[in-house]
Amino acid sequence: MSAPDLSLQDVLDLQVIPWVAMGDMAELYDGFSDPGFQEALAELEAIHGKAYRNYTDDHTKLFLTVQNKVLPRYGFETGQAGVLQMLSVGAKYNDNEEFCSNRALLNELIGMAPAIGEVPAPEKKAAPRPYSQQLLITESLRWAPTLTTRCTKCCCPEGWMMREAKM
Repeated sequence: MSAPDLSLQDVLDLQVIPWVAMGDMAELYDGFSDPGFQEALAELEAIHGKAYRNYTDDHTKLFLTVQNKVLPRYGFETGQAGVLQMLSVGAKYNDNEEFCSNRALLNELIGMAPAIGEVPAPEKKAAPRPYSQQLLITESLRWAPTLTTRCTKCCCPEGWMMREAKM
């Protein structure tokens, strides 16, 4: 199934934000701001962190609970394929200020971007692994003369390599 050809207005309706929209067309924003969704998101973030820091399959599964209800009404497939179609169609409008503003609000709502004014916590560095678990590099190096660096001086045995000598 190919992605639908949506107009800018169709895409804005899809991502519509309640205080921008007329009526009850707050599709994705309404689903993502639902208290049940937000509670599930908070539990997920307590385990894995915000999606912009540590995106997991669990984030995908949770986001799809809303996207699978909304996207088919706009002609997109369900599942990750429909999300990719939506992103592809939406990319045509990346130069539209309203579209970008709505996208930023949606991303913030679902933890795909830091909240405005939020100072992201520094990334935790993983503790070094014990020596017994560290990856060992075992590479055999072999020297071989090359034609372009063979000595042409008469004082060196044939085939010897020369290095630049500092005098």
